[in-house]
Amino acid sequence: EEAVKLYRQSAEQGYENGQYQLGYSYMRGIGGLAKNNEEAVRLFRQAAKQGLASAQAHLGFCCMHGIGVAHDVADAARYFRLA
Repeated sequence: EEAVKLYRQSAEQGYENGQYQLGYSYMRGIGGLAKNNEEAVRLFRQAAKQGLASAQAHLGFCCMHGIGVAHDVADAARYFRLA
């Protein structure tokens, strides 16, 4: 839970790694967070816009499988290429 607190602070300050880690925590429902795929995708998008490859890859995965976002193979391919 302490890690999630630090991820949140980092994400709120605009750091892509914090956004990604907080998103991952929401996706898995870890660190005391309720599982929330929509919030995970929102955070992955923020980090992906800053060029974080792991966020781009996770966003591609979410688009490919319709997790927290509408199933969209074209978007998935775009994010995978960016990663």
